[in-house]
Amino acid sequence: MIRPRRIAAVATVAIALASLAVTALGNSIKGSRHDLSFLNMRGYGVETGPMTGATFNDYKEVCVYCHTPHNADGAAPLWNRELPEPSGYQMYASPNFDSRADTPDGISLACLSCHDGTVAVDAVRNKPKYHAIVDAGTHYKMDLEGTPGSDSCGKCHNRQEGAYGGIGRAHDASIRYLTQDLRDDHPFSIPFPSYALDPGFNQPTTLKPDGGRMFPNGIQTFAGDKVQCASCHDPHDPDERNEEGRDPFLRTSNRESALCLTCHAK
Repeated sequence: MIRPRRIAAVATVAIALASLAVTALGNSIKGSRHDLSFLNMRGYGVETGPMTGATFNDYKEVCVYCHTPHNADGAAPLWNRELPEPSGYQMYASPNFDSRADTPDGISLACLSCHDGTVAVDAVRNKPKYHAIVDAGTHYKMDLEGTPGSDSCGKCHNRQEGAYGGIGRAHDASIRYLTQDLRDDHPFSIPFPSYALDPGFNQPTTLKPDGGRMFPNGIQTFAGDKVQCASCHDPHDPDERNEEGRDPFLRTSNRESALCLTCHAK
């Protein structure tokens, strides 16, 4: 006979797993801005649209644009993209800073492999092998340059400066194009200041296996206790419906500056 206490424990675990499943479905990457196989459905409500066979390879898979099960790069878990060269960036700096970074590194290079505009969005190490792929021939990059003939997404998706900005109802995505000039972006690839170095920072309390630390709300540092793009962003959790009061792909809500104040003791 199964004891009541054991039944209750099993029921509790089942309810917890069910809750996690609902959360994952509610904030699934599928159909989000990071689902590059869904761009036409997202923009136009149909599987084929202005970008079909013209601007990037539609691999018909959600994960393959970033991940591969074999022969991956080590910049991020099972990373499937070509990484940009670390040189050539202009990094944020301030005379009030205790730390500085001359180049991006770590997991942030994986993010920049799409967002700095030097690597085509469909430039993967391993393409799908077991279903047909139509090579677009032209492979666009997320940069702001919008001159005719360029291979820039900004040609259509930079409504202010793109040669064909907004054509075919193309949305303005220029805010996501960081470029290599990062002087106007929150600093990253820098060590998180210790309390002894700067008491103006709260300190994460949970140690991570990679050498980083984490706050209870999920904001975290990475190897070398460094702040990286993924310190604030979760690329798998879009929450685009803002159900939890946060902007897309943030690890926690920034209502009343809650995210900022996680680290900054102001």
